[in-house]
Amino acid sequence: MLKDKIAKLVSQDGTSLFPIEREYAVKQGLLTENIEVENKEWSFPVIERCLKETEVVLKEEQDSFMKEPVSYFSKNAEEFLYVESDAFETIGIDGIAIEMDDVFRTFTVLFGLKVQKKWGAFLKDYLDENLGLKTYSAMFSDKDGLWDVNIPLDQLDGFQKDMAIKDAIDLAYQFLFKLLEGIEAAN
Repeated sequence: MLKDKIAKLVSQDGTSLFPIEREYAVKQGLLTENIEVENKEWSFPVIERCLKETEVVLKEEQDSFMKEPVSYFSKNAEEFLYVESDAFETIGIDGIAIEMDDVFRTFTVLFGLKVQKKWGAFLKDYLDENLGLKTYSAMFSDKDGLWDVNIPLDQLDGFQKDMAIKDAIDLAYQFLFKLLEGIEAAN
């Protein structure tokens, strides 16, 4: 699953990898330590600021918006941001929404994760261990075959509310990458 996706990336000419992908490729023997690989940069073909209540798109943003601090959502709690990136294919999601949770006042990311239902116990155990105290939600949807997951960014190592939205997305990506690495090791 993850190994096949990273192997495909490594086999492409002129490929670039995020540091976590490069580390994984070396660990799996898909790449040798001394091979230079360009660092992948985030690109977001879809960046939409939306109203939570209606999901109406307020504005399609430019890449520059991704440099805004995550704290933007504490000042604009009625909004969420939906982004898509080709890089998300590696971790089995189509897009991520970021918002300020109205009840708990935490910054959260929401996404649909393409992982089989049978991995539910592993997924929840991983989230318990790494996020603690049921501060997340994860529910399998038979309708679309995805895990609907909502995790607090505040609980991720390295999170700061003044970090750029792009960096918060990267933090979530790394967290999900490690989760999938765990699932693969348990398989």
